[in-house]
Amino acid sequence: MKTILVPCDFSTAAIQAVEFAQEIAQASRGQVKVLHIIETRYLYGNGMAGQPYLFADTSLAVDELIKDAQKEFEKIKLALGEGRVPINFLAETGSLIETVLDVAVRENADLIVMSSTGAHGLREFFIGSNSERFVRRAPIPVFVTHQMQHVKDIRDIIVPTSLDLTENEFLTQVKTLQARFDAILHVLYVNDYPMSLMHDEEATASLRNYAKFYKLQRYTLNVRRGPNLEKAILDFASKMPGSIIAMSTHGLKGCEHLLKGSVAEDVVNHTTGTVFTYVNPQN
Repeated sequence: MKTILVPCDFSTAAIQAVEFAQEIAQASRGQVKVLHIIETRYLYGNGMAGQPYLFADTSLAVDELIKDAQKEFEKIKLALGEGRVPINFLAETGSLIETVLDVAVRENADLIVMSSTGAHGLREFFIGSNSERFVRRAPIPVFVTHQMQHVKDIRDIIVPTSLDLTENEFLTQVKTLQARFDAILHVLYVNDYPMSLMHDEEATASLRNYAKFYKLQRYTLNVRRGPNLEKAILDFASKMPGSIIAMSTHGLKGCEHLLKGSVAEDVVNHTTGTVFTYVNPQN
């Protein structure tokens, strides 16, 4: 995790994400790149009430917005203190999701750290939060923060699993996090018996095989019952303050995503903690 990209709109939540990224970078001797995106669609309008303002010269407007963003970035650096971690500023124009993903590739980022306030109700059904879409599409790991979390306080990593034995890349990422945070892994299987047709004893035995298959160390094995996977994961995490949740996702898109959804995305959207996600390559 040598290059960490942080999309930033200079909100309190985004600044907390920058601080979290800075702490990770310090632990891995990396660098942080703070990315501010100016969405040009908001520079156009028809002048009617409720419409974006129409600038006569869009290039001048962008220049002014970049200057303002640079000032805000300098305030962040002053408040956080750069220390031994290089923190650089990038300003780009374009759509939020596509620009972040493009910049992540261009800058050879190893990790994206972003803040989220989640999405609920109809907005969640029709649009979803930006963090959900990043989790679904990012080609690199993503940390989503909902409140300030300090790296030094992370001692527990919750790893929900479906007992999938094709997640080598994801578990490699998890073990790297475990070493960096000096944390204990809490492998969690949610048994929705009788739907799963697996008794708790069988689930526990399968968890032992899972841990052995991936050569896990310093871990606990946990089976919980419940028909709602997301709720069971969040309930488990709520009893472990300061922990983070690490989940893989298959990055489903289009109709397939609409029909199957993603537990990882739901957890990201509804938790109040920090979630690490990684898109598991399709087999």
